[in-house]
Amino acid sequence: MDKKKCFNTEALKRLDQLNDKVSELAKAQHKAGIGFDYVTAAELAELLGESLRTIYGRVYNKQIPFYKPGGKILLFKIEEVEKWIKSGRHSSLKEIKQNV
Repeated sequence: MDKKKCFNTEALKRLDQLNDKVSELAKAQHKAGIGFDYVTAAELAELLGESLRTIYGRVYNKQIPFYKPGGKILLFKIEEVEKWIKSGRHSSLKEIKQNV
């Protein structure tokens, strides 16, 4: 009985964490859907499923397009991030064979 209670408590805690992440993602998607063209580093990390540290690393290495108005806040234009993602597309083996 004690194990079951512990499992339920842990499961509820994880569900709460998941719910928080889904809420954050929904907010970012809502912003994008109503005309907000830019997202913060934290929102971008959530959208891409990457860590904030990875996003900062991409910025430091100039791998991803970004804006830093006033030298403080880090912003990413959603349209440019989509183009950046698409530019990294690799052909499938089937496509390569068809082009040979």
